[in-house]
Amino acid sequence: MTNLEKMLVTLDPRDENEHGPALLAPRPPTLNGKTLGLLSNNKPHSEELLRMIAAIMKEMYDIKGTVEYNKGSHQWPASSEALKEFAAKCDVAIHATAE
Repeated sequence: MTNLEKMLVTLDPRDENEHGPALLAPRPPTLNGKTLGLLSNNKPHSEELLRMIAAIMKEMYDIKGTVEYNKGSHQWPASSEALKEFAAKCDVAIHATAE
């Protein structure tokens, strides 16, 4: 066996492009009176985690209501149309992944 046959090749899946600093979405001055969107990626326990976070936030703020959306798969992004519909129903949103 030659040294070439023993060579281990590793690949790095990270994007090498420079994207600049990440920007945060605009935040409202308060969550009082806001509708909270809960966006699940369908991993085990993600909906439970989101509901627990929502319960804590309801103790801290006068949350108007919650809207839940499960995008169906952690492997694929939600469609633009589904995200637009979800965004139209809530003032702020939380996305979670869990296992």
